[in-house]
Amino acid sequence: MAETVNFGLIGTGVGATFCAQGLSTIADTGKAKLVAVTSRREERAREFASKWKLDFWYTDYREMLEKAPIDAVIISTPHYLHYPMAIDSMKAGKHTLVDKPMAISVEETDGMINEAKKRGVKLGVILPSRFDPTYRKLKNAVEKGKFGRLILGEAIVEWSRTQEYYDSSSWRGRWATEGGGALINQAIHTIDVLIWIMGSPKYLWAQIDTAAHKIEVEDIAVATIRFENGALGVIQGSTAIYPGLPTRLEIHGTKGTAIIEGGTLKRWSVIGEEEIKKEAEEDLGSWTRPELTPAKNHAALIKDFAEAVLEDREPFVDGSEGKRSIEVIMAIYRSGRSREVVEFPLT
Repeated sequence: MAETVNFGLIGTGVGATFCAQGLSTIADTGKAKLVAVTSRREERAREFASKWKLDFWYTDYREMLEKAPIDAVIISTPHYLHYPMAIDSMKAGKHTLVDKPMAISVEETDGMINEAKKRGVKLGVILPSRFDPTYRKLKNAVEKGKFGRLILGEAIVEWSRTQEYYDSSSWRGRWATEGGGALINQAIHTIDVLIWIMGSPKYLWAQIDTAAHKIEVEDIAVATIRFENGALGVIQGSTAIYPGLPTRLEIHGTKGTAIIEGGTLKRWSVIGEEEIKKEAEEDLGSWTRPELTPAKNHAALIKDFAEAVLEDREPFVDGSEGKRSIEVIMAIYRSGRSREVVEFPLT
């Protein structure tokens, strides 16, 4: 393989724009290049290709898989399309990077992981928060034991989405196409970081509800978790909180506490270290307008994925890592419906 990984992009929405921005940011490394795009709407495909100076555009992703000079595919489409498109991409021998959520069921995630192994291609998931410097600082400190024994982790995503948001796209707000609501779409990033830092869950109990929208899926959910390491956890996810509040992650151990709000470190209180406080960066406002968030973490994730292809190693966020947040979210849905404790792994 050449020293540059050529990417084809399926989709032209907000997520696809983040990926194009990320690829543009790392273009000078020579490791990754976006060369093709697909959209079912010809006008969207043409405009996207023109904006990002791409050589190829298509209205059928299968045609791109067959004809475009690409090594890898990025899938940024409605959730229910992730699984079939990823399978088609891997069957075509393409390394495949899928936007969150990886899929809309644990069974689909397993199918994607198995297909990647069968075809000998790389499978990655776009969970860019794992490349955020603040979260990484916290992860490293926890691993070094600076926080002592972990006792509590909290992921709080209290956002606001209008009814018009759900009505604007027919796939949103439906179990069959979105796969869920506030958890699988909005809260998944913070849930992923929570379990990345706290470790694997042992069991959970949850409640879900549809409180403020005319949709099938949940717009508010609360779960309590017992982790394998003995710590407790809380997940709160909603798109029904007016006017929308900054995302919040809290990690508590026997020797320290860290609070990250709106992507900014608000508290770092560790025995033997100075306490740090910063004001939240209100201008980012990702809890109301996610498109305003910079694409630097996307750039780092895509660069890692390209290097994984070039170096023949697993990407930092591979299929198995992408599955973890899906399993937690599906457990919350199962518990919310049954009103019973759900244990891991899901069966």
